[in-house]
Amino acid sequence: MMIPRPREAAVLGGTVTLHDGLVRHAPGDPRLGEEGYRIDVTPDGAELTAGGPAGRFYGMRTLAALGPEAPLCRITDRPAHTWRGVMLDVARHFMPKDFVLRLIDLLAVHRLNRLHLHLTDDQGWRLQIKRYPRLTEVSGEHYTQEDIREIVSYAADRFVTIVPEIEMPGHAQAAIAAYPWLGNHPSRRLPVRDSWGISPHVFNLEEAAIGFCRDVLDEVMDLFPGEYVHLGGDECPPDEWEHSEAALRRIAELGLPGPDAARAWFTSTVGAYVTSRGRRPIHWYDTPGGPPGVTAMTWLDHESGPRAALEGLDVVLAPHTSTYLDYPADAPGPHGRMLSLADVYGFTPPPAPEGATGRILGVQCQLWTEYMPTPEHVEAMAFPRLCAFAEVAWGTAGDYRDFLRRLTPHLESLGVRPGPVIP
Repeated sequence: MMIPRPREAAVLGGTVTLHDGLVRHAPGDPRLGEEGYRIDVTPDGAELTAGGPAGRFYGMRTLAALGPEAPLCRITDRPAHTWRGVMLDVARHFMPKDFVLRLIDLLAVHRLNRLHLHLTDDQGWRLQIKRYPRLTEVSGEHYTQEDIREIVSYAADRFVTIVPEIEMPGHAQAAIAAYPWLGNHPSRRLPVRDSWGISPHVFNLEEAAIGFCRDVLDEVMDLFPGEYVHLGGDECPPDEWEHSEAALRRIAELGLPGPDAARAWFTSTVGAYVTSRGRRPIHWYDTPGGPPGVTAMTWLDHESGPRAALEGLDVVLAPHTSTYLDYPADAPGPHGRMLSLADVYGFTPPPAPEGATGRILGVQCQLWTEYMPTPEHVEAMAFPRLCAFAEVAWGTAGDYRDFLRRLTPHLESLGVRPGPVIP
């Protein structure tokens, strides 16, 4: 049986030899949902009914997995979550375009439908912005806008949406290294950060910095047609604002209670611009009280997702203790943490609490690359745990021993170089 396994599968006994002439496409059935499908395999052949184009794509993948000698069966399948994502950090260590395309193929096999690209951080700016060429000049390896168009088109053909992330107002040292006037000490020349952790260097609060963000996002939104634009928004220390006369003056002009409120003002201001362009801003959520209309990506713990939903925010669940695939699977790593295959498979996404029905959109796993310098490292950390996450995201994670039984032949079919498989 394939991974992720279908939600309902009844094997009727016997097989049929399938070829193109024995696969019929029935009229669409919207009751199945946009990504849902139904397969009936009888002695006369196979009939595929889909709720929409994505459902037809997944249904054809399932038919292929059944093989040329398909068992007589009825499969009815649809996802539990509309957002089934993987985040790839290409800022800390750049990942070449060919690897991104390969990862998209692997997402499609596992019916994952979002690839979130973390494109900027203190250690690098990886997206060409034509209005500000020094952003990539100071960072080296990056994607050209033509690269991005190819990636976006390739993903769309596989029903994967690319979600771009441009960090602000923190995690901004690479941008400030390119354009010092974005920082709180414009006369100081900073390098692109060459160590991990949280940089103290953040965007200033002047209108010019907000204008820079709007300019950048104009190009980003022209390149990425998806609904969501990720604005980062977390881990932004207020220290520079606390010690900057210009920042304190600006905070007073804006009527903010103090430097601690400046981050929320910044992200709300830029988020409103994204909304004005017909898109939806999404942020990493690490403090309560996000601005209205923002989608929260909750990463601190399992409780913050339902809490953010009760605040009136849409939510993508990304708790680090269940979804950070940069944590080693077999022993604590540099972060002091580990995340076993069983831990990932055992993640049970909490439902939206009463009063917040529909607010939890789905789940996402993360591949932060501080300690993964090459595609080979990323692949070994992603697999086999991404296979486990795929069943969690689709909503069919069940018996762990059954999953392990299916896992070995599945990994062989993928042709990946997995990390440790530890029962």
